[in-house]
Amino acid sequence: MVGRYALSLALLAAASPAASQVTPREIAEIADISGLAASPDGQWLAYRVERPSTANNRIDAEWFIVAADGRTNPRSLGHLGAALSNDAGSILPGEIGWTPDSQTVVVRALVDNRVGLWKSTIDGSGFAPAIVADGDIENFALLPDGALVVRQLPSRAETLRAEEREREAGVLVDGRTDLAAPLFRGGIVNGRHATQRFTGDWFDRAPLLAQGPPILRTWKLDTREERPLSEAAISALADRPTLELPAAPAAALEAAGACITGPACADATLRLSSWIGAPGGRIVTTLRDGAYRQTLYIWTPETGNIRKLASGEGLLAGNRLESTACTPVPRAVFCVEAAPSIAPRLVRIGFNGRKTIIASPNGYPDDDGLVAETVAWQVSGSRASGVLIRPKIPGRLPLFVTYYRCTGYPRGGLGDEWPLRALAASGIAALCINALPGGAKAEDRYGLAMAAVRAAIDELDRRGIADRKRVGMGGLSFGSEVTMWIATHSDMLRAASIASLQMGPAYYWFNARPGRKMFAENLEQYFGVGSPDDDPDGWRRISVASNLDKLGAPLLLQLPEHEARQTVELISKVATAEIGETHIFPLAPHIKVEPRQKLAAYVRNLDWFRYWLKDESDPDPEKAAQYQRWAAIRAARDALSSERSQRSISAISSNRK
Repeated sequence: MVGRYALSLALLAAASPAASQVTPREIAEIADISGLAASPDGQWLAYRVERPSTANNRIDAEWFIVAADGRTNPRSLGHLGAALSNDAGSILPGEIGWTPDSQTVVVRALVDNRVGLWKSTIDGSGFAPAIVADGDIENFALLPDGALVVRQLPSRAETLRAEEREREAGVLVDGRTDLAAPLFRGGIVNGRHATQRFTGDWFDRAPLLAQGPPILRTWKLDTREERPLSEAAISALADRPTLELPAAPAAALEAAGACITGPACADATLRLSSWIGAPGGRIVTTLRDGAYRQTLYIWTPETGNIRKLASGEGLLAGNRLESTACTPVPRAVFCVEAAPSIAPRLVRIGFNGRKTIIASPNGYPDDDGLVAETVAWQVSGSRASGVLIRPKIPGRLPLFVTYYRCTGYPRGGLGDEWPLRALAASGIAALCINALPGGAKAEDRYGLAMAAVRAAIDELDRRGIADRKRVGMGGLSFGSEVTMWIATHSDMLRAASIASLQMGPAYYWFNARPGRKMFAENLEQYFGVGSPDDDPDGWRRISVASNLDKLGAPLLLQLPEHEARQTVELISKVATAEIGETHIFPLAPHIKVEPRQKLAAYVRNLDWFRYWLKDESDPDPEKAAQYQRWAAIRAARDALSSERSQRSISAISSNRK
């Protein structure tokens, strides 16, 4: 008879994909690890695997535990709903608490469109509801006596009634109203269509009734009996202040040449990413370099010295974010490791420096015919860095570039929009560039980014890797601003693709009104512009739509619906001029989170750059209409180029008379 644990391991092994993700679907379904939490007795480590599925269009969550000594295989506690995301589209890490006896875990989970608390004993017998209240649970804590304290949203029924009342009576437009989004249930909140409001912090959003007084409640975990709320329970939910690194380990790090905090860290070779206390008074710190390669150091109170534990070619962190700390147990730390050639995996690093691979949910690397490496080059006296992924074939290749943040295992640049490994597998070298520290003015930041991209192209041209006449670029958020600046202020690009809004007068008027003071202040501080009425020259300078005559590359826009409304001038002008096309994703946040939307963006971007950089088309008959549209764009561009050439020749001939 095969035991349930052995069978579970066999199924996991069979289900694990290879780590050579080179198709858009494989890249869209890369699993992540988060929620690392050690048991109070230090004997166990719990963690969550988040696996996107294009089949069911959600990110499935599964919890595991593993012995802290790392000598046994992880044990699955069970699948539990879908991973949650924030209003910007970033996946929230797993949230877990341990009971004081280290025998039970409690996790927050989205199950059947309800966010509640679920519990499981460590024997893997499965999850059962702990607290599933009438309102979604936003936060929770386990008290020393094992009781639960939670903060929850108003009841789902109350929220639905409030949304309907607004629909029937009309929405009052104030500083919290997002005029660019559908006003009635125009977002996805905890798995359902919901109305959202600005919170006052730039473009942060919250559900309609979330700004009311917090709803706090306490329950006994074993009986689910509600009990009176105490000051200790309220304190357990309070946000913990960010603590400074203690003086002794801080001094030891600075003596070793690391920067701890402050503006000077922007130019430092090594800077502090995170730190955490460990058993025995130890402190484990994580430093990173300009290429986001992280190194762990440990400080011990007995010696007062700091020594290196481990280093890697990418992240050693608590999840996908470089600013999160690894999790300590009595003789080691557990970290999520990810690097250009290493898909996310869980590792145990002993205090003796020995590293053990605990779990590889994406499989083990095999030879996929690609090279993924960290590269560096000089830009105006500064050192730029990025990740280059290319096929193992000789000769100059077309080059795709994205700019902003290149941490861990690159999938598609910031926001995961461009399938870098799929581009490389199709014969296009893919370069993700880490943003350089910018100046106070937008033009200075864009100019520095353009210099970094130009220098990268020069370097790859010098190395015989890239064909500088076949370069494409794409970006999200600041990366999209840089892409469009380069596309309109240089002749470097042969094709471009962006995934977020571009500033113009419509962007201003969608957002500037009483109650949105921060919006106007940020525009003044970071972009140096006031209102279009008071500063028309400033808006003509930074608006892509006002400079479209300078655009030298066909443009693909794949935008969230609410951002598309703020980009209407650019969308319409691009269509009218036949220089590109736009695709809008309904209900998508700033970062697309649904696996199918992510996959659609990947596939279209791959097709777009293959078409413009390699003159290749996918023979799939279902894409015939797509290539007919793109052929029309090419014909319109060729006609415009011919017209410009004729005007130029005519002008030269006239001057020679």
